[in-house]
Amino acid sequence: MSEMKHGHPHTEFRGEGGDHRPYWQRVHHDWKFWVALLLMLVAMAVYVRSNNLSLRPNAPAQQPIP
Repeated sequence: MSEMKHGHPHTEFRGEGGDHRPYWQRVHHDWKFWVALLLMLVAMAVYVRSNNLSLRPNAPAQQPIP
């Protein structure tokens, strides 16, 4: 009649091109990783060059009004 198929997870085809390494080990081959890394580096450069995102970097202190 009907048979129960008990497959083992390590022997089934996962449709990943035969690469059975975890995703975090092969992530550098993914274009989304490189786009995210580039955006993060750009954001860091903007933050550093804008003096911590302040509107008036290194503005002199105003004199108090007498």
